[in-house]
Amino acid sequence: MAPMLSETENACIRETLSYFVRGVTGGRDIDEDALTVTNIDKLRATVTSQLKSTSLGDHMDLINSKNQLNYSCYVAADFANAQGFDYQVVHAMLTIFFFHAEDILEDKPDVMHNLQLKLATGEPLGDPVLDWYAREVTPLLWKHFHPLVSNMIIVACYDFVNGIGVEQLVRDAPVHDQAPQFPEWLRFKTGLSPMYALLALARHSDVTLKPSGGFEKYVQTVPDVVVFTNIVNDVISFYKELLAGEKGNYIDMRAEKDGVDVITAQRKLADEGIAVYNRVVATLADEPEYRANFEAYARGITHFHTSSPRYRLRELFGSNT
Repeated sequence: MAPMLSETENACIRETLSYFVRGVTGGRDIDEDALTVTNIDKLRATVTSQLKSTSLGDHMDLINSKNQLNYSCYVAADFANAQGFDYQVVHAMLTIFFFHAEDILEDKPDVMHNLQLKLATGEPLGDPVLDWYAREVTPLLWKHFHPLVSNMIIVACYDFVNGIGVEQLVRDAPVHDQAPQFPEWLRFKTGLSPMYALLALARHSDVTLKPSGGFEKYVQTVPDVVVFTNIVNDVISFYKELLAGEKGNYIDMRAEKDGVDVITAQRKLADEGIAVYNRVVATLADEPEYRANFEAYARGITHFHTSSPRYRLRELFGSNT
């Protein structure tokens, strides 16, 4: 049964969320703007039009059954808010894979477990969305990114599949006291943050910058941007997961590992997220374009999470904005 939260618990969660959002967005509050979704009408129409001209055109129902197309467009519009419309279209297509792969692992695990084998042998992948992604979306990356970045994005997408599979295997298992790094390792895989970190930092023009595409200017921040991406999701999705009585998520494992209650664990993670944000900004102090990309990404990913009905923050903050 999902827990009933006291007003004291709700107040603590509100305070932590407000503190965190201010700390990673340059002082923005969780107000009506923060709780209002971004308009995606133009982006959704463009993505839909392009999808209909691909092999996915006859299978649009597969990405509309659980609102995956809309969610992907909201992610792209917010996460890539400062990086151009064409970039947002590619971002949305990559995110469709994210949502669809998670659903397939629940419904057709054998398809995902044999994904790499069938890619290696050139066989159909057993799902139209996966075939579209592997054969038609991934080649687009080389038009937008340095080849190293393109390779890393693709590897991140496929490793996400492994992470979700592992998470399903251990969902109800406690973290062994001699395996303290397991939550960090699993979290690295399950959020697709290695992909989003690269999408966040790269400039649309980087593919034309020879020989390295500018990658060397921000590559040392990638680990922290990965961590930051995970923390934003974990801190802001905490309320929704707590109401649903979910167990085995990152904050739940951290609370067990640190010997604290989950509300305290959320606050500790918020502190860590703000510290990581400040490190990235400091590291990019001499690279203003990449710093601007990261700051815009931080605002965008935070807005996506505060505004999405999925995370239920309007019911937590609605009477307080």
